[in-house]
Formats: sequence, structure tokens, C-alpha cells
Amino acid sequence: MKLINARQAWTDAQHESNASISAAAADRAKSATVVRKEKAALREIIFAAQGEDKEERIMAVRQKISIAETRRAPIGRSTHRAAHLLTMGKVQKAIESLPFQVQQLGHYLYHPCMTVVHMLNAEKLIWSDTDFGALTDAKAAKVHCLITCALQSYKVEVSGGDPWGPARVSDAMMKLYGVIIEPKHWDRDWLDIWNFLRKAIEEVDIQAQEPVWQVIHAENSEDAA
Repeated sequence: MKLINARQAWTDAQHESNASISAAAADRAKSATVVRKEKAALREIIFAAQGEDKEERIMAVRQKISIAETRRAPIGRSTHRAAHLLTMGKVQKAIESLPFQVQQLGHYLYHPCMTVVHMLNAEKLIWSDTDFGALTDAKAAKVHCLITCALQSYKVEVSGGDPWGPARVSDAMMKLYGVIIEPKHWDRDWLDIWNFLRKAIEEVDIQAQEPVWQVIHAENSEDAA
């Protein structure tokens, strides 16, 4: 398993689950012991007569099995896979050391099979860690919905895409929640709040990556030694 950065390592450390297990099993099945028909042939075996017993003749299968056929995987590939799984386990353990909702936000951002549970916990974490007491109830309700858009925009941004602009946010708020946000009033009504939410998400993201970076630095130090 290559360790390029914490975000990449987080994603790659999840790939042994679900479909990839089936792929690994299929790969093992292909390299398992094979009985080749062309090597199987019938031969006559004769049991000589002894005493009153008559001579017996039976037909039996004669088969040759080579070393290559009985080895499950090449030695080099087995060693590489063991090292891969060891590194993967270290990254997974580092992720598990985080507080639950911080893990969930990290999974929302980087898990290859992100779920609604990840999203709900990420939203809950940002909402509970942010003080919106200065806002009116109506605006606070809209901000609660805005968190979903801010999370999705940040997810796109850290994946190399463009962060959402006012028109995209307005469209998503209407489609997801039926909430109206006027793009023409974005700078006046929402820009400061949007930037605040992005900063809050980024801080949790940095916290989530810390133990994974520790694994990466430790692994790189071992390789350099």
C-alpha cells in the first residue's frame, strides 16, 4: 500500500472490504491447486495372485501435480500482500483512535463507499460545534441546511474540484430542502457564514488526518532506516 498523503491513505485503507474481498477471493481461486485434464490418464494396476486368490486387474487414474500447481501465490506477491495488509491495518487503527464523529466526517470525505450515516454524523458534528446564537431562528434553520452544502463543496474541493459558488448553493438548497437563498444577496447575507462553515469543516478534517499522517511518517522513517 503506497502512502502518498493522509487523504489517499484513508481512502485506500478501506478497499479491502466489500467488492475487493470478492476480487481477492477470485484471484486466490485462480491461483489455487489446479488439476489439469491432460495430465490425468488411466493405467492398469495388476495385483498378482496369492494363494487361492486370483489375479486382480483394476484401472486407476495416474496424475502428476507440479510444484507450480500447488503453490497458491508467487512468493513475491504473497510477501507484498502481507506488507500491504499490515500497512492498511495500521491506517485503520489510526482512524479508529479518533472520536466517533470525527471518524465519520473523515469517512464522509474520503471513504470510497460513503453512506448517509457518515453524512448525518458529519452534519451533526459541525452543527454541535458551532455557535449560531447570534442568528435569528429563521436564519439559523437555513444555516443548518447550509451545512450539507458546505460539506459537499469541501468534499469536492479536497478532491481537486472547484468549490461551490452562490448559484450552485442556491440550487442545492432549493432541491434538497425547499429553502430559498438569493444568489444576488450572497455577499451580504451568506458569504461570512459560508466561510465560517468551511473553516470549521477544515479544522475537523485536519484533526481527522493527524493520526494517519503519524502512520505515514513512521512508515517512511522505517523505510529510510
